[in-house]
Amino acid sequence: MGLDAQVIAIGPFSQEVADSLEYGAQRYAGVPVGATVITTMFLAPTSSDSHALAAAFGVGAFEMGKHHLDAGKADLTQLRGLCSEREVVDFLNLRAHGFQFYYLPNG
Repeated sequence: MGLDAQVIAIGPFSQEVADSLEYGAQRYAGVPVGATVITTMFLAPTSSDSHALAAAFGVGAFEMGKHHLDAGKADLTQLRGLCSEREVVDFLNLRAHGFQFYYLPNG
């Protein structure tokens, strides 16, 4: 069985993050400021991408107990090689607004 993975982000809603969330600002129109929201940040559909995504945050794909990521340690060059520039910009925005990030392997 192959590996796929994702990084999710959990944090407080504000208008400053609305455009960086998975469903777009319009879907969050009635969400109060400070409400906890969850969004998919990065998807890695293959085993090699999943391992590379984990490595971009300095963890192993199956390094259980370290999947609450330290967003400050993210290797932005590696992320840009795996993801779109828009995804990286959204990540930086959410990181700046106090979101927490989690690596979720599925393999």
